[in-house]
Amino acid sequence: MIREAEKSDKDQLYELYRMLVPNSKKMNVLEVQIDAIRRDPNNFLLVFDEVGKVLGTVTLNICIQALHGTRPYGVVENIIVHEDHRSKNIGQQLLQYVEEYCKSINCHRIMLLSNSSRTRAHQFFEKEGYDGLVSKGFKKYL
Repeated sequence: MIREAEKSDKDQLYELYRMLVPNSKKMNVLEVQIDAIRRDPNNFLLVFDEVGKVLGTVTLNICIQALHGTRPYGVVENIIVHEDHRSKNIGQQLLQYVEEYCKSINCHRIMLLSNSSRTRAHQFFEKEGYDGLVSKGFKKYL
């Protein structure tokens, strides 16, 4: 089942994020932030829950702009499936959920950022219809 994350998911989210960025010294998963995301109508922290066990997660941010009239776009970040449960269509279901939601609010595109070293993930994203050759992503950490 895919649902919005709750404060009680904090420890399981931390475990998943540790698999995504194992050497991060800045990672800090806070219940108050999970709750703030849950209350924000344009931001979603989604989890794939199997009988109380969070096996995957994705963040979706809905962004408004002036270029395409009233059509927003979605930004996908921090998609991770527990390493013991990969290749079980969990990531696919998370991305399909995101896509269906974005279509339902008339988004004109979904952008996805991924660490350049995650080549296996890139193959998965391409299989799901994301084109890694269309744009080049840039980040500036503050």
